[in-house]
Amino acid sequence: MKRVALAIIVVLVSSFGITPKEAYQKALKFEKNSDFKSALYWYKKASQLSLGITNNINKNHKKNSKKSIKQESNIVRSIIDPKIKIEPYYINYLMPVAYDTVKHSNRKSIETKFQISFKKRLSYNFFGLKESIYAAYTQVSYWQTTEKSSPFRETNYMPELFVLFPYKKENLLLKYYRLGLLHQSNGRGGIESRSWNRLYLQGVFRYKDFIFAPRVWYRIPERKKTTPLDASGDDNPDIWNYMGYGDLKIIYSYKAQRFSLLLRNNFRTPNRGAVQFDWTFPLFRDGVFGYLQIFSGYGESLIDYNKRNNRIGIGIAISR
Repeated sequence: MKRVALAIIVVLVSSFGITPKEAYQKALKFEKNSDFKSALYWYKKASQLSLGITNNINKNHKKNSKKSIKQESNIVRSIIDPKIKIEPYYINYLMPVAYDTVKHSNRKSIETKFQISFKKRLSYNFFGLKESIYAAYTQVSYWQTTEKSSPFRETNYMPELFVLFPYKKENLLLKYYRLGLLHQSNGRGGIESRSWNRLYLQGVFRYKDFIFAPRVWYRIPERKKTTPLDASGDDNPDIWNYMGYGDLKIIYSYKAQRFSLLLRNNFRTPNRGAVQFDWTFPLFRDGVFGYLQIFSGYGESLIDYNKRNNRIGIGIAISR
C-alpha cells in the first residue's frame, strides 16, 4: 500500500507542465528501476501528451488514480507472469485394461485405452451476450499392449471450436447452450481413412443432482470418392446410419461419485445405437479418481463406426 500511495503522489505532483519527451524519459527511468507500474503510466502519458489531450489526462487521472494504477499493475503482472489457462474438457483417463467381448480378427480382445481432452477460452463477451468462445482438442487412443510389438491400433483426433451461451433467465432448468464445429478423423490413409465434420447444438439442463445434455448435429457433406483411394472424397458416407443425428448425456452426482450415461440411436431400420456408462469415484487425493467404463454398440471409434463392440475397462481419471 505504501508503494501504491507513493506512486500516486509522484504522478499527481509531476503531471502538470510536462512535455511528451520528459514523460518518455520518466518512463525509461522507472522501467530501468523495475517500477513497471509507474513506467506504464508515463509511457501512456507520453503518447497522450503527443496527441494534445493533457487536460483530460490530468482530470481523469486525479479522479481514478488508484483504479488506474491497479489496472496497470494487472497488465504488468500478466506480462511478467503469463498464464495459459488450459482447462480439462472431457474426462482425461487411462484404462490399462479394456476388454472387448466381441471377437475381431485383427486385434487382441484386451488392450489399453486412454483419452486426452482439454479446452482453451479464446474470447469472452465478444458478441455482447456474455458468451465464451473456446477451442478444444480431444484424442482417444487404442493401444494393443497385449501384442508383442504393442502397436497403436487406432487413434481418433477431435479438434473443436464452440461458443457457449449462458441462459440468463433464473429458476429454469436450462443453464446454458452451445454451438460448435467438430472435426473427427483417425489420421490414416487409403481404405482405412475415416473422417467427418459436424455442426452441433447442445443444451445443458440441470434438475437437482441430475444434468441432461441433449445434442443434435448436422454432418457437413463431402464429395463422393471417385476411387477407393481418393484422399479428398468421403471416407465413410454411411456413418450417419450408425451414429445417427445426435446423442443424450445424463450425469448424476452422489457425494464424491459421479455417474454418466451416454445414449445414441439412429432411429432407423435396421436400428443401431450405442450406450456408454461411466463411473468415477475418489481413489487418491489431488484429483485422482478410479474409473469404470462400459460401452456397447456402434461407433466407439471411427475405424469401428460400423462394427459392434461390447467393452468394459477400468483405470484412473485425472479429470471428470
